[in-house]
Amino acid sequence: MSNKAAVWPVDCKSEGEAVPDPACSLVGRVVALGFTVLSVMLTACSAAPSSPRDTTVAQYDPESGRLKRIEFDTTHNGRNDAVGIMDGTHVERIEVDEDEDGIVDRWEFYSADRRLERVGFSRQHNGVMDSIAFFAKDGAMERIEMSTRGDGHFNRTEYYQSESLARVEEDTNGDGRTDKWETYAVDAHAPAGQSPSIVMASFDDAFRGTPNRRFLYSPQGTVLRVEVDPDGDGTFVEAAATRRQ
Repeated sequence: MSNKAAVWPVDCKSEGEAVPDPACSLVGRVVALGFTVLSVMLTACSAAPSSPRDTTVAQYDPESGRLKRIEFDTTHNGRNDAVGIMDGTHVERIEVDEDEDGIVDRWEFYSADRRLERVGFSRQHNGVMDSIAFFAKDGAMERIEMSTRGDGHFNRTEYYQSESLARVEEDTNGDGRTDKWETYAVDAHAPAGQSPSIVMASFDDAFRGTPNRRFLYSPQGTVLRVEVDPDGDGTFVEAAATRRQ
C-alpha cells in the first residue's frame, strides 16, 4: 500500500445519490489509508534524516521532554502535509492536508493501543469536519455520520455491515428527528467497490417521526410499488397509483 494511494482521494459523490457508493469518498480513503500514515509517522520519529528532502519537524514538551507534535511528508514531495499530535509515543490524533492548501482535510483519532477509532473528513476542503467514520475494535467500519449542510449539525448516518452499506437515517429538515430511511441489500461476497442494491426508501412527509410513505425496489433498482400509511398507525397499503389492476 503506497502513501500516494492513501492520501490522494477518489472524487465521487456521497449523499444525495439514489444508491450511495460505500467504496468511494469517505470509505475509499479510510480503507486505503489504514495505518499507513501512522507507520510513516512513527518511522519518522525514530529515523534520522535520510535525505535533503526529509522535512520532518518534531516538537517536544520543554518540561517533560515528551514528544508533543510532529510534522511529516506522506507523499515525499518535500512538503509536510500531515501533523501527528502526540503524548510521548502515544498518538492522540493525526491531521492531514490532502490537497496541500494549508487547511486540514482529515482527522484520525487513535486509542491508547494505536487502534484507529474514528476518522473525520472535510468533504468541502474548508477545514470544517463534516463527516466522521467510526470503527469497531476489529477494524470494521460501523457507521459514518455526516453534516450534509456543513453547518455542524450531523443529520445523516450511514450504517455498514461487512463493509457494505446496510441502512441510512437522515433528518432532512433539521428538526432533530429522522424523516428519511433507506435500506440496502447487504452482500458480504460482493466485489469491493460494488454499490449495494437499495431495497426500500421511506419518508416522513408529516414530520411526525415515523414514515408514512415508502418505495420498494427490485434487485435491479426499479420501483416495484409505492406504499402509504394514511392513518399513521404503521399499517401500509399500496398506493392507488401503483396498485395492480
